Amino acid sequence: MKYDENFHIILPVDKYESMVEFFLHSLGGKIFKKKLNDFAKRMDVHFNMVRIKNVKTIWGSCSSKKNLNFNFKLFFLPERLIDYVCVHELAHLKQMNHSKAFWDEVEKQIPDYKQRREELKRYI
Repeated sequence: MKYDENFHIILPVDKYESMVEFFLHSLGGKIFKKKLNDFAKRMDVHFNMVRIKNVKTIWGSCSSKKNLNFNFKLFFLPERLIDYVCVHELAHLKQMNHSKAFWDEVEKQIPDYKQRREELKRYI
């Protein structure tokens, strides 16, 4: 990897994917975790660990041990959808199901969550 005089990053072809993924995990993860912490504070919930993974079929998950997992492809979505996924998983810290009480928690933070939920389906 090297930088040219115009601040372009030049990557070797054989390492392009792994280096881009590393960059997204590093920078994107820091920004994402700040957003997640801000929502957690507003919702008065606490989580243990956050993992950013490359998965194919889900955007996020929450374990009974209060660990959160997120698909790194979230970094490519509009911010409003990232917010929805964050709030959705944080709401599971209060309700580990998709009951009315769960959706009420989501709606407190994201009043248009139904619209965002439908929009998100177009991306995976």
